[in-house]
Formats: sequence, C-alpha cells, structure tokens
Amino acid sequence: MSSTVPIREVGIPVRSVNRAHLYAGRNRSGKPCLYATMSQQAENFFVLQIDPETGAFRQLTVQVPESNYTTAAFMSRTGTLYIGAAHSGQLFCFDPEKDDLVDLGKINPGAAIFPCRIDEDAQGRLWIGSFGTADLTCYDPATGVFTRYGRMDEVDMYCSPLVNADGTVACFIMQTKPHVAVLDPKTGEKRVVGPVVIRGEGSLSMHRGGDRRLYITSSAGDFRVDGMTAVPVEKAVPPASEEPRLADGSAFRFADAEQHVHRVLEIRKPDGTVKTFELNYHAAGTDIFCLHAGPDECLYGSSVLPERLFRYNPKAGELVDLGVCSRSTGEAYSMANFEGKVYISSYPGARVSVYDPSQAYHFGEGPGDNPRDIGRIDDISYRPHATLTGPMGRVWLASVPDYGMWGGPLSYYDPKTGEKKAYYRIVGDGSCYALAHLESEKLIAVGTSIAGGSGTQPKVDQAVLFLWDYAAEKKAWEGTLDRPVSVFKSLVVARNGRLYGTVQGKGASNEVFVFDPGARRFTDRVTLPEGSPLDLGLQNGPDGNIYGFTSDCIFRLDPGSLKVEVVTPLKGKGRSVAGPIVGQEITFAYGHRLMAARIF
Repeated sequence: MSSTVPIREVGIPVRSVNRAHLYAGRNRSGKPCLYATMSQQAENFFVLQIDPETGAFRQLTVQVPESNYTTAAFMSRTGTLYIGAAHSGQLFCFDPEKDDLVDLGKINPGAAIFPCRIDEDAQGRLWIGSFGTADLTCYDPATGVFTRYGRMDEVDMYCSPLVNADGTVACFIMQTKPHVAVLDPKTGEKRVVGPVVIRGEGSLSMHRGGDRRLYITSSAGDFRVDGMTAVPVEKAVPPASEEPRLADGSAFRFADAEQHVHRVLEIRKPDGTVKTFELNYHAAGTDIFCLHAGPDECLYGSSVLPERLFRYNPKAGELVDLGVCSRSTGEAYSMANFEGKVYISSYPGARVSVYDPSQAYHFGEGPGDNPRDIGRIDDISYRPHATLTGPMGRVWLASVPDYGMWGGPLSYYDPKTGEKKAYYRIVGDGSCYALAHLESEKLIAVGTSIAGGSGTQPKVDQAVLFLWDYAAEKKAWEGTLDRPVSVFKSLVVARNGRLYGTVQGKGASNEVFVFDPGARRFTDRVTLPEGSPLDLGLQNGPDGNIYGFTSDCIFRLDPGSLKVEVVTPLKGKGRSVAGPIVGQEITFAYGHRLMAARIF
C-alpha cells in the first residue's frame, strides 16, 4: 500500500561557497582587477570580476551542467584565468579580451571527472592532470586543441602535474602508492622516477622550488627531478614564498575566510592603508549532508563544503546558520547526543566536536569554546559514517579510512577522561560503517562496508555484521546474509529488542533484515520499496513502527508483521538526505533545501 502526505519546504539553511580563491588580473580595458572563483552546489560555479578600488563587481555563472566545483584554476602569463570544473570535467576560461566566461570543452571525455592541477609551459600550453584515470592532457590556447596523453598510472586515480624547467612534465600520482611519473612531450615516453611509497606507511610529495626546479620530498629522502630521472639531494629547495599582489603592490584576501563566509574583501595598500568591501553576490545554497535531532527538541544539521552547523526550531519556526563547528571544514557525517550535548563527527579526518545547545555559540578548540573541536578520533579514520553514544559513557565512531587506505576502524572518545582509542582492522580490509546499541546484551552491533578510502578499489567481496563486546574489547559474533552485501547502510534496535538494518549488494535487491541478538541469527528479510537505502536512514517512530528512507521514498515498517508501506515518494531535485522525526513531522533534505512531511 502506498500513500502520499503533504511535504513542505522549511527553507535553505546555508548559503556559503567553497573553494573561494582570488587572482590578480586585468579587465578588458587593461585596468587592474581581481577575479574570484566560487564553487557551490545549488547552481554551477561562478566568477566575480572585482574593482579593487571600489569593490564593485560582476558575477558570471557557467551554464554547462555539473560544473559546480572549481577543482583547479590557473592564471596564465597572458592574464587569462583558466578554470577546470567538477564533475563535468570541463575546461573554462575568463578571457579579458572577450570579457566573458568561455567554455573550452571537455578535458578528456569519459576519463577526466575533474582536474587536480593546471600548469603552464614555456610555450603557453596548459598541462592538466585529472581525477578518474590519473590522466594527463595538454591544451594549446593558440589552436584550441586538446592533446590527450592518457593514464600516467594504471591503478591510482589522481594526477597533479607540474612543468619542469626542461619542458618535461612531472605528475604527482595519488592515492594508494604516492609517486612521481614523468612525461617527455617530445617522445611521449612515460617513466616513474624516485621512490614509490605506500599510503599510511610512508610519505611523499612534489613541489616547485624557489629555483624553479621540481623536487620530491619523501620518507625515503629528498630528490630533484631532472628530466626523466630523480637525483638524490641532501635537502630539497623549498617553494618560493610569493604573496599574490595587485600591480600597485596591494595585498588582498577574504577577511572572513576562516569562517567560510568569503564576503568581506580586504585590500591592503603598500603604505598600510586597509580598505574592506562587502561582496553581496548571490549564492544559491549549500547542500545539506547530515540531519540530527538534538537534545533540545530542535533539529541540527551540517552543510557540505563548507561545513556549517545549522538549527531548526520547529516551535519557533526559526531556521538559523550557526556557523563553523569543526576544523575539518568538509561536512559532518553523523551526530549523537550525550548528557545534553551534541557530538559532531566530521570529514576529513574524523574530527569530533562537542556542542552544548544551552550555551552561547563560539567555535574553537579551547575549554571554553562551544562547539569545541577535540581533534581526530584516531590516525586512520576519515569519513565517520556513524556516531553512537552511551556504551560505557563513550562516544563511538564507525569510519571509512583515509584516502588510499583500507580497514576502517571502530573508535571511541571518553568525554570524562579525554581518552581516545581505535580498534584497527577488525574486519580486515573492510570498514566499520553503521552502529546500534544492543543494551540488554551489552553489545554494539556494527555493520560494515567493503569500501576502503577514496582512491581505492575494494579488497573484500562481502560486508558483515559483527557484535562488539565493549567491556571485553573483542568481537562476540560475526556473520552475514546469504546474499551479496556491499554495505550495511543503517541499523536500529526496535522496541522488541531485535535489530533491523538495510543492506545493498551488487545484483541483489535492496532489503531490510531482522536479526535476533539472543539467538545471534538473521531471521527475516523484506524487499525495500523503490530506491536505494540512505545512510542513517532507519529510526523508531513514536507509534512503535520503524521509519526509513530510500533515495525515492519514506517508508513505514511494522516490526511485528514486517509489512512495508510507502509513506510518501521523494521526487525533489538534489541528493536526498535522511532526517529525524521532530514532533509530528519527519525531516529530510533535497540538496540544499530542508524539507518536512507531517506523518502523525
């Protein structure tokens, strides 16, 4: 049976941009100006052309679909600003002569999802390395022709090139085995030079030194890249310290960059005079990533890139952007309440912040700050998909690991003692993903994913469910379903004491399962309604039913009869995000918009 309930838009909680950068240039008439590149989710990226004397600006937005993020930009010697976009893989430029944003075409169709870095050679050609296939492409502005050199590595996915003084192109390859691969454009030869390290076991990076030559710094030593070889050196020449300036020597910056606002432009003249301008540009909206019911009958949520905490008070009808809540700056993946406070787990780095809604808002890392960032939960966790509070008075996190790594830990933070601890490789190369507390059994149910960190391919075929004895610090049981499972998306313990969860797997239906913790066995499975199950998508309702989300609908599950009913379809534009029941409504998000449906 399917029904439809009224859905209303609560509002757009956050309107911030990300990847905001300033570049000194000139306008069509040759006068100095600033260019600002601004990324956003609700619409494509835009460029501001700013008069540094008056603060007046023009705003230009690109029209190619899926061009939201400016992942690489480069101001050429000619004064043309080149911009590569994600996830369209498109190259654009702001040409002062044409006085417009120009679409130059696909960087490498079917291979380049987005550019990682752009550099310029002596002939004025651009060299673009991309994510997706770690490919390298050359664009010649004189002819408008792309020359595609293909993959610079057969396994890794990220390629960031720099042109060397001799005209060869050195590519920093990431993520699983960081190393440098060099292309000779004259011959087409590709060669790995210098050390190759394993992510998590060694370190490696590449930079252009103050002498304009390229250097590798690594745990295996420092090297200078000379043509198609890497020569050991005692110490790499550090990068030149160059602060960008306008033609008259004025320095410039966003004065509010640390707050991820990017609306206050500061110009500092060589004589020390400072002018500030408010940039009232239009930002369409920042996508919502996580929603959570706080301890104060309010809804809390996190935006994504940048991460800002917002609050919705349904009784007052108030929706407010509270501000920065973590040094991570990416997004909160999950939250949980404990003793009147909200614990916020964020990407990147699986950093934990604690927020007391009853106190004034002042973000920082000191004991009097609120929210207070208390740092990374461990050295490997990166995307904290689930946060659970309660067992032993601790805050527990289940996370996917850092880029290029496998084996996401189960970790905890003890608010009373400040202790942090991680249990590594509990499921080998799989990752801990979903959590639920089996209070009667004094166990934590942990659902896993076959995924490793970004830039990796799975090394395991099947995700598992395991029971963690937090007092004994060991597994009490482990098992899986008799079907393909790539991830346990969400877990919830119903009033009857049984565990319910959603699973996905290649070639198999999306399902809800029932697990009997006393008998330690899976008892039932029910096919989900249309759509894919969402992270954190299950919760208990006040009527004794379980409410859940797929990408296409909200559904109701009777824990006894296992009858599934679609409460309402989700047909809005943008990524669907599961939210909690607050009062008589169930909340969720379509992209940047906070929504609510009255179901009681």
